Amino acid sequence: MKKYIFSFLFCIISLFFLAQAKSNNVQTVSGVKYYIHKIEKGQSLYSISKLYNVNLDEIYSINPETRIGTKVNQEIKIPFKSETVISNTIAVVSNSVIATNVSQQIDTNKYFIYQVSKKETLYAISKKFNVSETELKILNPTIILQGLKEGQTIIVGEKKGVVKKPEIKLGSTNADSINLNVIHKPKKAVYNLALILPFKLDQSLNLDLTNLAKTNSNFPAVPALAVDFYLGFKKAVDSLASKEFELNIDLFDVDDKDSIKLVQIVNDPKFKQTDFIFGPLHANGFKTIAQKAQEYGIPIVSPITQQNKMLYNNVYASKVNPSQFTLLESLADYCIDSLLVNNANIILMAPFGNDSKEISYVKAFKKYYNEKQKLLGKTPKDTVTVAKGLEGVKKAFMPNVRNIIVTLSINQIFIADFTTQLAIFADKKDITLCGWASISNVDNIDQEYLNQLNYTFPSQYNITNANSYNSIIDSYKAQQSAYPSEIAGINYYFIGFDIAYYFLKNLKEIGSDFVFNLNNLSSETNYMRFKFTRPDNITGFDNRGIYIFKYHDYQLQKTGWK
Repeated sequence: MKKYIFSFLFCIISLFFLAQAKSNNVQTVSGVKYYIHKIEKGQSLYSISKLYNVNLDEIYSINPETRIGTKVNQEIKIPFKSETVISNTIAVVSNSVIATNVSQQIDTNKYFIYQVSKKETLYAISKKFNVSETELKILNPTIILQGLKEGQTIIVGEKKGVVKKPEIKLGSTNADSINLNVIHKPKKAVYNLALILPFKLDQSLNLDLTNLAKTNSNFPAVPALAVDFYLGFKKAVDSLASKEFELNIDLFDVDDKDSIKLVQIVNDPKFKQTDFIFGPLHANGFKTIAQKAQEYGIPIVSPITQQNKMLYNNVYASKVNPSQFTLLESLADYCIDSLLVNNANIILMAPFGNDSKEISYVKAFKKYYNEKQKLLGKTPKDTVTVAKGLEGVKKAFMPNVRNIIVTLSINQIFIADFTTQLAIFADKKDITLCGWASISNVDNIDQEYLNQLNYTFPSQYNITNANSYNSIIDSYKAQQSAYPSEIAGINYYFIGFDIAYYFLKNLKEIGSDFVFNLNNLSSETNYMRFKFTRPDNITGFDNRGIYIFKYHDYQLQKTGWK
């Protein structure tokens, strides 16, 4: 445990500080001071520009030969700026931004404006106009430094459709993608990637590692998740990178709640030079970054968030984690396709208590299931029966046919009790229990009961196929001296690898325009299934790649359903 923690910290520290030293070689050429920087293996001009806080155009101007390429050990000149000069420059730029923003006239043809009332807060304004506080800060940068002032005029929204992006046709491979208003970008040899993850480096460095080791406590889940995801992601990058396909990863340590950092990222002029963004992990942060990414035509991928609403009106956005509603719809499809044979009876458990999520899941399952049955020409009597508790199941139970019982409860106490009682009732009866993947991890449920009930559930991950990753697991163990850990039954090392490999392989072979044709680029990896779809051609892509698992013969088995 202790060894893993130190490896963990060394890893995340090295992510940010390795190879970050500026050159000590400072020379004066024609009266002008320059750093003389020797290009290292794998180092791009973009990363060098960030290291020295200069624009790429400055490097090209001083070193015109770099426009046609660079090589290892090549020496280039970088404008010399002392730390004092840099600090003063930042201050001047900041003051300039503030002054410009205060004095400039807002284009009312493009933006909705609002005059701040006395003692009015940013929160109140955000609720009034149904926008987030982060969005208001992006639209009005002075708020970050100066706060709100009575009588101040601020932007509260953009009038959509005013500024039209160039219209192009992306080809005939995808009818839905024709005539999209998108920014077309040619295929390149070098791409700049932004990876935004909550490493929480400031908190991790302050942990009492000795106490963690003594108490055998786990490292905090969020940074552990972020590092495992990064290591898997980097492994895929290394396997794809070549002289013809160079990938520069720009790491950002940002928590979803850190709205100031998120605003700083999108307002940095270098953000425009990003070619592809992965993250942030959660909805609020993703929405902030995705909004600006859309403006610059930068594809952005949500690795973990399940919410679909952040994809609306953004063709550059995609998410790889299917929503809970996609999972329950897939379970309903599996019931219809594979379980409803010989007049089987399906019973849907009523919500436990007043939990709003359970209520929405039950309603969604019933509606989707009944609609699919109608399309198949079934009569009302063939649709789902809703029952409450075990007594309701007993009343709805039909002898001499298979009874499929679906429970979408997330209450572990209720599930444990219900499963135990159902297993007793199911003795010598043909009963199949269906529900969420999380039920199989509830400590108080005897695995014998799950096997007896042929417990069946959907999952977005191929949880029975970890051995297929032995080669990349060896790489992880060499770095971390441990096996990739699972958080709530999910392996984020595998997820990071699969996401990076899928998207970057297509980027390498097709170029960035592939993000508009994801529905034609289905793929199955060892851990994830990519099967993208979208409701219309102005919405981003949602992944609907699902696996169905069941307990059979005392083993968890993946069905062949797709």
